[in-house]
Amino acid sequence: MSNHASSTSHAYPPRLLRYVVAVIAVTVPVAVGAILRIVASPPPTDVIVGVVAFAAAALAAEAKPVPLDEQGQRRVSLAFVFLLSAQVLFGWQYAVLAALVAAAAVEVVERGVSLRGAFNTATYGLSAFASALPAFLLGVDGTHIGAANADRLVVLAFSGGGAYLVTNVMLVAVAVTLAQGVPLRRMSHEYMSHSGPAFVIMAFISALAVSLWKVNPTLEMLLGGPLFALALYQRYAYRTVLAVRDAETDGLTTLGNHRSFQTDLREALAMAASTRGVVSLAVIDLDDFKSINDRYGHPVGDRVLQQVSEILHEAFGADCAYRVGGEEFALILADRPGQTAYADVERVHHRLWQSTFPHGEPVTVSAGIATFPDHADDRDELLKVVDASLYWSKNHGKNRSCLYSDSVVRIYTPAEIANVAERTARLRAAEGLIRVVDAKDTYAGAHSQSVSRLAEGIARSMGLDLEAVEQVRLAGLLHDLGKIAIPDRILQKPGKLDPDELRVMREHPELGYRLLEGLGVSPVDRWIRHHHEWWDGSGYPLGLAGDEIPLGSRIILVADAFDAMTSDRVYRAAGTSEAAFAELRRRSWAQFDARVVAALEAYLASESSHLAGLESAAG
Repeated sequence: MSNHASSTSHAYPPRLLRYVVAVIAVTVPVAVGAILRIVASPPPTDVIVGVVAFAAAALAAEAKPVPLDEQGQRRVSLAFVFLLSAQVLFGWQYAVLAALVAAAAVEVVERGVSLRGAFNTATYGLSAFASALPAFLLGVDGTHIGAANADRLVVLAFSGGGAYLVTNVMLVAVAVTLAQGVPLRRMSHEYMSHSGPAFVIMAFISALAVSLWKVNPTLEMLLGGPLFALALYQRYAYRTVLAVRDAETDGLTTLGNHRSFQTDLREALAMAASTRGVVSLAVIDLDDFKSINDRYGHPVGDRVLQQVSEILHEAFGADCAYRVGGEEFALILADRPGQTAYADVERVHHRLWQSTFPHGEPVTVSAGIATFPDHADDRDELLKVVDASLYWSKNHGKNRSCLYSDSVVRIYTPAEIANVAERTARLRAAEGLIRVVDAKDTYAGAHSQSVSRLAEGIARSMGLDLEAVEQVRLAGLLHDLGKIAIPDRILQKPGKLDPDELRVMREHPELGYRLLEGLGVSPVDRWIRHHHEWWDGSGYPLGLAGDEIPLGSRIILVADAFDAMTSDRVYRAAGTSEAAFAELRRRSWAQFDARVVAALEAYLASESSHLAGLESAAG
């Protein structure tokens, strides 16, 4: 058997190192004992010929093992047949030496001299030695049993094979347990379930090989056909496993693909229906993923997808997570009620926030969650309501999860979805123009994104509902859209604007309002139109005062002013937050709504305490 402990690291943990050395140390006296036993009783020529033949066959078989798992970390070879046969026919000493020689030769050729190779060789030697224990306990010596007692030879072959298998599996399972920290019971069960069927077949062949040798050694050639067929079957089975895996696995992330998702969802729902269980389904979509591909290239986008998939894999396991579209993932969470699934997905948001991505920016996701049979009684309906939940998350600020509720989430008609998709496409075009404005303006950073973030924080701090918060966020992002029509000489002028230039600059709220007309984004367009109105009525374009100014406009004004005072400009360095707040307070009830200023202070204070708490937990 070639169940190598290939998952162990070259940097061995102390417990694993002690175990590996102990196994090798135990093997040394066994090997020495085998040599002394052979020297004390030199074998006749026919035994030498037989041992050499079986050892050569074991070496050839060990050089071409067949993987048992998709990663090729667990392998089995026909060497077991020849080593077990040699033990029954010629004695344990010959089987041990043949095992050590075959394994050592393959290890040296493949990996050179290494501690891992020595351990794998030692497991072979000890397994071959253990295969003789049943004969010793039964008081039976296979070398003295004739062909007439084939039943006893069969008993020795099967009992010896069982001892060989158990010893080999336990030696390797303990090593993997110490290396990876997984339970020994789980590892031994996995190895036994993978290897057991193949070993049962090979035990039959070993019993046949022993019996044929006893009758006439030349009859061993008759085993060529069965052995070739077994090897061919093993490789065919392995290739079938790989083909099925490739057909059901996403090549980029190694998660299940859309095909396996549909199959597994159907099976999970059928199982839940028969057992009266529950299945929660979550669909997760990366927010603004297209912009990552557009700005940083598809290789960076691919690495982002891989990193998100790793987070989902660690949180839920490979059997639950799937990549079902370009930037869309799904989770099938059997036996998890909706609230539990919601809490689990919320932890993914936190994990994403803590992660560093290759493009240097945060990655957020929107998620929709629904549960069978609470929210839907069949697969199609479940997919429909979970898509509606995802749609709700996307249209209420993104970076959030929504557990389906028929009192909150609407299931839209295809026409409504098409209208919203058209509106979304136009807004994305507007967001693209904003990046052009930021590049033209005198700010050293992404001013519009900063204002959007601050405006959203103010709105949350003021207790506005989710829809209003999303509208404020969007208005903050697009507030300078009208500057796309302002000449660069005015936008980039380092000094004070003259009256004509100031008049042109003051047209940008109206221009932004007109650009957004007809997109169905009210009241966002109106808030942008009035985001330079002052509390005392001295602002523009209409000179509104006090509560006549829309609340969204007052929020944008404060966020815009704070970011302007704390950002680097081409003609001055950024000021401190303390100085900016002092100016905002000084101008309250003249330029600014003091309640909005207070909400900004509360938001930034809560952000600072949250970051401090996370840094403390990380430390």
